[in-house]
Amino acid sequence: MMGDMSAQPVQEFDPDDPMEIMRVLPARYHDQFLADYDAAAASARRPDQYHELRQTLRLWRLRAAAYSDPDFEARLEAARFAPGHGTPIEDVVAGWSEKVEAARRRRGGG
Repeated sequence: MMGDMSAQPVQEFDPDDPMEIMRVLPARYHDQFLADYDAAAASARRPDQYHELRQTLRLWRLRAAAYSDPDFEARLEAARFAPGHGTPIEDVVAGWSEKVEAARRRRGGG
């Protein structure tokens, strides 16, 4: 004989479930989430836009995790005003100085 079983299907945990996102997300972001969710859900009625709903939910799941971290605001502020963090454009774009100089010459600035 089997133990107690339900005829209800077992629902797997889905971190992208809108209700799970709302549970994790701080209340001050709920209105913004709901507006984005409503827009994405409306757009998802078109088959070529379905991916937008999944993308929106995934993005908000990640935001909810970040926003719910008690140190999020302090780390965000520290990152905004931290001097010397980042990669100089010269290290990212080959020939940056030459490109800037060429643009200046095209504009007649030197």
